[in-house]
Amino acid sequence: MSTNRRDSLTLSLLRALHRSYRDVQCADSRELEERWGLQHSEFDVIATLGNTAGIRMGEIAARTLSSPANVTRLVKRLEGRGLVERERSPESDREVIARLTPAGVALFEAAYPAQYEFMKAWFDERLDPAQQEALKTALESLRDETPCNP
Repeated sequence: MSTNRRDSLTLSLLRALHRSYRDVQCADSRELEERWGLQHSEFDVIATLGNTAGIRMGEIAARTLSSPANVTRLVKRLEGRGLVERERSPESDREVIARLTPAGVALFEAAYPAQYEFMKAWFDERLDPAQQEALKTALESLRDETPCNP
């Protein structure tokens, strides 16, 4: 007798995880686009650079959800909008440091707290603090430190 895997808890959990992530990402992305004219990946770079004197491009990739190649594209796009600037590191010609421009700092200082409050309200409407903590703990237990190269 074969096991019906289509209705299994494993697949239901996987679907719920994907759908929940999609919905969180959609709410976050919609607010970023409508209010700040930013894509989620652009905001991720701005938030990473915020409150720093500048970071190496490779470090931005390590701290965000973007690949090194995508970080380069994102930073160039943000540079074109006058929000980020790049320069060679004084320690190595091979390293490039990215930092927010004054316009980028102003955007970060306005958008970051507003986006935090938006997402906090979004989670608070759906989960009480104990549920949020339990979900965070459960999701952290799923983390695998093995690099993933899809």
